[in-house]
Formats: sequence, structure tokens, C-alpha cells
Amino acid sequence: MVDIYRMSDADRRTHAIAAAQQATEAAAELLRFAREGADVDGTFGEIEVVEKLLDATKIAIECLGEDDDSARYTSIYGDIRHEIAGWV
Repeated sequence: MVDIYRMSDADRRTHAIAAAQQATEAAAELLRFAREGADVDGTFGEIEVVEKLLDATKIAIECLGEDDDSARYTSIYGDIRHEIAGWV
């Protein structure tokens, strides 16, 4: 896990931007699918919607500090990292 307790506020903001970008791209593709249906390349075309949402969640967890009760996300963070490790 990224040592979230040693990240600067600037690093947390940079992580937040990355998480938002991943989530936004996934959300846009979900909306496209809802309006138009499956793409010729599959349900979501070439966009890895689930991967992007999981990555956004992982990065969002990394943004949390001790005061945010981030420890409760430790197991889910590990599961997400394990799942997306094979996608890279």
C-alpha cells in the first residue's frame, strides 16, 4: 500500500485528480452504453470500465489520511491491488 500517512497534501490532490479522471472515463462509457447499447467491440467497447472504476477506488483510498478512518479500507485496498495487478 502507498504509505498514505506520509503523503503530502499536494500528493493527495494529485492522486485525487488521477482517481477522478479514471472514474470520469468509466462513467462516460457507462452513460454511452446506457444510451446507445453495446459497442461493436463488446458491451463497453475498448474502455475497461470495471478496471477504471477499481483503479479510481484504489487511488481514492490512497488519498485518505489517518483522520479519515482509512484503516477500514485496508482489506478492500489489498483485494483491488491484487485484482488489477494482472491487468497492467
